[in-house]
Amino acid sequence: MSKGAGPAVQRTVVDSPFAAGQKNIWTDIIDKNKVEAKAEAKEKGDQGRPDAVLFVVGAKGAGKTTLVSRFLYPDKTEVPKPTEGMDYNYARKAHPTNIERKDVAHIWEIAGTRQFADEATEQENVFMGMRQVTTAVVLIVLDLSKPHEVLPTLEYWLSRVKSRAEATFGKLEKRSSRLPEQLRARSKKVFGANHDDAKEVGVISHSGVTVVIAATKYDAFKNADAELKKVMSRTLRFLAHTNAAALFYLGGLRGGPKSTSLDTGADDDPAVERDRQLNPFRAYLNHLVFTGADKPVRAKLTPETDHLKPALLPIGSDRLSAIGVPRGGGGGGGGEDALQAWRDVFNQMFPKPAGAVTWVGGGFRAPLEGAGGGGSGGGGGAAPERYPEHEVDAVRNQRQAELEQFRKQQAALRSGPVTAGKAKAVAKKAAVA
Repeated sequence: MSKGAGPAVQRTVVDSPFAAGQKNIWTDIIDKNKVEAKAEAKEKGDQGRPDAVLFVVGAKGAGKTTLVSRFLYPDKTEVPKPTEGMDYNYARKAHPTNIERKDVAHIWEIAGTRQFADEATEQENVFMGMRQVTTAVVLIVLDLSKPHEVLPTLEYWLSRVKSRAEATFGKLEKRSSRLPEQLRARSKKVFGANHDDAKEVGVISHSGVTVVIAATKYDAFKNADAELKKVMSRTLRFLAHTNAAALFYLGGLRGGPKSTSLDTGADDDPAVERDRQLNPFRAYLNHLVFTGADKPVRAKLTPETDHLKPALLPIGSDRLSAIGVPRGGGGGGGGEDALQAWRDVFNQMFPKPAGAVTWVGGGFRAPLEGAGGGGSGGGGGAAPERYPEHEVDAVRNQRQAELEQFRKQQAALRSGPVTAGKAKAVAKKAAVA
């Protein structure tokens, strides 16, 4: 609510939780971040490496919450409940040289609808703001069990990272800060200044923010036709490599406990196969978050480019010459023409099923009351997709009921004041080994 020129109070009915005048859990998070940032600057005198920030993003149902749980608690067997909206965890790790100090990583998961992702990633104090961008790592989670959604979801999140980084860097540059220049230089250093592909101008895009791509549910995709696996692998490798990102395939995350088998070649053991994929990923992400991408990686990571095996590609470990080009895709290399060639062959090999509504297309958003259509990307008037997991459906139904209550409260503003309920965010603590 905002006061007009006269004594009357002007009330605005909105549907966005980030709109001006709103007071809810998300505005509370923004206010809390501002307070903590000021307190941190006062306590540390702005010295030392700021707390790390890991953003976990992706389409709904891709396995983000499960992956975060596996990262924090590798031996935990319980499957976590799905996240709606945003979720927060934090991890602490002993500093390598100062036993009195604990390094902290703030882990934010952005889930829910495409519309919510649009709004959340526009908020500077929620996603890659000036206080976060120095140590930010973005983990983009893709769902290989829905192959037709993989490429549009990845391109959506890469564009959100790039646009948010440009907006934040623009504000810093107006203050004559050299941080944007330093972060882009760091990205080029991590990729490899002497890398063959780094010598070509405009081929590799350096946003200045560290990005890791995790393609989950590989266990549901590994038996696909070899040609399909080749197109999926090389398309993801091309997008990851040209955006200076890492790429990992992961599967079996919802399975049982950690394997205790001494036979690391036991391919018939799902736990062994899962840990073979998960352990290098955890080590690499742990390094990026707590140590920094520009520091040498202690863990031994052997790149895997064979499309018949789960991909494992740290930043800068691939080559455009090794990725190749689709048939009829021209002379190779990077650039928009090469990207479009991969888009074309990908869409040909993984067409959207008839009647399917995708996350990027806005299929998970219910139409707003009084609105003549749906959310961004179209498809907003379609019925939301339902998942086979009963817990997911139950949580979604609960959120729909809360949304209806929110709309009723907003409508009541036209006739009188409304007492708003208080929302409380619960922080979960974990130690990363």
